[in-house]
Amino acid sequence: MSAFAELLRRHRAAAGLSQVELARLSGISDRALRDLEQGRRVPRAQSARLMATALKLTGDDLTAFLATARPSTPSAPSAPAGTDGLVGRNDELRSLLDLVLRTRHRLVSITGPAGAGKSRLAAELAALLGGRTDLVVCTLDLSAVSDVTLVGDLVADALGCGPSRLAPPDRVAAHLRDRRVVLVVDRFEQLVDAAADLAALPRRCPGLTVVVTSQRPLRVRDEHVLALSGLPREAAAALFVRRAGLEGADDAVHAICQKVEHLPLAIELAAGWVRLMSPADLATRLTHRLRYLTDGPRDLPARHRSLRASIEATLDLVTAQARTTFRFLGGFHGGVRLEDLETLLGQPLPELTELVDINLVRLTPDGDTSRYTLPDTVAELAAEQLDSHDARGRIASHYLDRLRAGSTFGALDAANIRAAVRWAAAEDPARLDAATAMALTQFYEGAGRLGEGAELLSQVGTGGIPPLLIRSGQLAALRGDLDAAGESAERALAVAADDDHSTRTAGLSLLGMVAVERGNPGAALAHLRQALAGARLSGDDATLGRVLNNLSSALAEIGRPHQAIRQLEAALAAKRRAGAGPFELGRTLFNLALLTLDLGALETTVSRAAEAVRLLTEGGHTLLAALAETTAALALLDHDPAAAAACVHRADRLLADTVGENGSDRVEATVHLRASVVRHALRDATAWRELAEAMRISLSHTTRDRDSVAEALTLHARYLCARDPESAAVLLGSADRLRRKKITPFVAAARDHVLTVLGDRWTECRVLDDAALVAFADDLATHSPR
Repeated sequence: MSAFAELLRRHRAAAGLSQVELARLSGISDRALRDLEQGRRVPRAQSARLMATALKLTGDDLTAFLATARPSTPSAPSAPAGTDGLVGRNDELRSLLDLVLRTRHRLVSITGPAGAGKSRLAAELAALLGGRTDLVVCTLDLSAVSDVTLVGDLVADALGCGPSRLAPPDRVAAHLRDRRVVLVVDRFEQLVDAAADLAALPRRCPGLTVVVTSQRPLRVRDEHVLALSGLPREAAAALFVRRAGLEGADDAVHAICQKVEHLPLAIELAAGWVRLMSPADLATRLTHRLRYLTDGPRDLPARHRSLRASIEATLDLVTAQARTTFRFLGGFHGGVRLEDLETLLGQPLPELTELVDINLVRLTPDGDTSRYTLPDTVAELAAEQLDSHDARGRIASHYLDRLRAGSTFGALDAANIRAAVRWAAAEDPARLDAATAMALTQFYEGAGRLGEGAELLSQVGTGGIPPLLIRSGQLAALRGDLDAAGESAERALAVAADDDHSTRTAGLSLLGMVAVERGNPGAALAHLRQALAGARLSGDDATLGRVLNNLSSALAEIGRPHQAIRQLEAALAAKRRAGAGPFELGRTLFNLALLTLDLGALETTVSRAAEAVRLLTEGGHTLLAALAETTAALALLDHDPAAAAACVHRADRLLADTVGENGSDRVEATVHLRASVVRHALRDATAWRELAEAMRISLSHTTRDRDSVAEALTLHARYLCARDPESAAVLLGSADRLRRKKITPFVAAARDHVLTVLGDRWTECRVLDDAALVAFADDLATHSPR
């Protein structure tokens, strides 16, 4: 028995198919299959591929099967494919075969963006079906046709209908009757006005299946759409390696494929550059994709010789109004929400429909609204075509005006806001005043993009815009970069005019906060008292509220919580007089909740925290809202554990909605420190792991973060001491080592409880350094009693 016959029998048995079933799925006769399994005949290459597809063979199994089918002519190790080697589309090819052979749908559209491989997939389908004896395959290439009135006659000719006086649909119906025929029509996107006529044919011809490639769906009844996008990651790399003649894929190859969004055409065009540069060099140069994705083979159509030509050919298919909208979309970065686009363009939905259908624009969710984005290479072309200075100015002004008006934005709009700031700095610096600077600070803090905001405002503010320097320093301080914060404050004070009381007050207030973070309350109070005097002289309640807020932090640091609360209450009143938004009011209410928790006023803590959560969520600061929830949870834990657990659950959900990065990890770590205490008290096994991960972050930051760790360790010791007194003693001793400021009544009560339980064992406790402390918490995650 031949090797092929043995493999065929083995794979058919593994698939659980009878000879009759495999013959039907492969489109060959029962007798032919019996002869093949008995080694009486050698299969044709096309029959071998059909059987491999029916058996769903992949990888090494597929390679061996095809190689043994023609042992004298070694086969290339490829997927079920034609001579050119279809890469990465096995699933789509199988799906198409299933749709066609089982006649589940008799009008199938292969759609996708330019360069996705629609035509190649359709050609592979036609090649595979061409080896069957139970149907006829006809193909029709419409790439050179633009007149929809010709479609009927061209289809009839492709199906072999002879000349007749009948209309094309009648000719086709009379000729085909119930014969089993598959018609593959390529490049139908410029002829969709004829879609209704094409869709009518399968209804009149019960044996006809039509497969169409089109960049946009036909939008007719009974249409089944198979949408292509980029290749899977490994398949994309394999295609690049094959076209570039490399031995294997490395990180640079994967980076190239990702930059071209894994589109087959773009990958093949990029691979051509390997004859001139290494993949690593190419990867660094693909920022400007249209410049490099060119120079395809001369024997291909023009649209396949460069990605620019491919996209421009797609643009030729839409209306002039849609092309105008396309160019305008080039002025956005990272996409645009529907409501923003409607404000700027009126009612662009018809044009958006065209662009989405043709795969030039993607529709993606953005909270409760819709967002429209351009693929990277398409966005590059749109930005080139948007040569209107006025359009860019309108877009930038729109975002800056919305920020000043207190509108909330999601993290996805960060790129648009960044572009608006850079435009204003270059074209209209007066727009970047104190109010805009504050609005930008609130956006970056609420979005958890502290590092990005600090860097942007510092770069733009260097041009002599003091408010931006102040807010850059504020964001740097929040992320723990005290050197950058202090430097920004000093630079702002150095360039501020003598009569610029607002900048001077804000600069002194920032220096005061830096001193608080550094554990220097004396210097903090000196700066903040100067700032307070300036704020009162200016009569600016908004500035006064912010200075009082900072002053309360300094007073809390030196152990004067009652005075700190009075300053916060005054800050809240000043902010309300100034008409402050929910973000500012929520922050002050949260600070009040923290202080009342420190004093042990638990009912007040819960009510203040609840109000803060409502305002902070409304203002878009979900991260600080999560911290307020865990503050309330600590206050509720002893007398209402279920309510405490609910607070932590809400905090988890708020964290899930926060896209934090580059600096917001400080606040998130504090949320987890407090949540871990609640989970521990409720015997949640994840508490210790959460504590360890949070400590890794908090212990790498400033002294204020270390105080948060000390608080959490003391509270953990309280709930652990009865079950594991030795571990509780370690946690308490390490907490005392970390604590910098005076212990608060709330934490002191927990510490006294632990000491009472420990008794004499307290004097023998170990005190761990930072690294050992994190390792100790990791160990408790595995070995602590529950």
